[in-house]
Amino acid sequence: MSQYGDSGERSQKIKAFSAIALFIVAGGLAAWRLWQPSPANFANDRGFKCAECGYDYAYEIKNGDIEPLECPKCSQKSAYQAEMCFWTKDADGNYIAKTEPTLVLLIRRINPASSEPTYCPDCGHEVVGHNPRPDEAMMLEATQREGRD
Repeated sequence: MSQYGDSGERSQKIKAFSAIALFIVAGGLAAWRLWQPSPANFANDRGFKCAECGYDYAYEIKNGDIEPLECPKCSQKSAYQAEMCFWTKDADGNYIAKTEPTLVLLIRRINPASSEPTYCPDCGHEVVGHNPRPDEAMMLEATQREGRD
C-alpha cells in the first residue's frame, strides 16, 4: 500500500466525478440548445401594422396565417406585414441611419393594384418592398450616436 492510500480507489473516485461532471455539462448544453430560439423563429418574427388604427407590433407568423391579420388593439382584420425604415433626418435635413426602425405599411400591401409610392411618416424617404437598410458603417454610427454600444 502506498503512503497516499489505495490509488485504485482514488482513481475510481476521480473517474466517477469526471463522468458526473461531463454528464452535467452535456445536459446543460443540450438544454441550452433546446430552448435557444431557432433561425426559423427569427425569420418568422416580423413587424405588422394595422391599416385601421395604425398600431404596429411584433408578431411571430404561424402556419396558416393569412393577411390581413386581426389587430390586437382594435380587433379589426386589417393588420399587414410592414416594411422597416431605418432612416431619419438630422437637423440639417440630411438622411441618417437610426437603430430602431419605423414600421411602414406599403400602400401596395393593402391594394396590390396601386402604383402609388409609399413614404415613411418619420423621414419622408420612399419605402419599397424589402426596403434596404443603411450600410453597416452608417448603422454602427447610429448605434454610437444613440448610445447603444
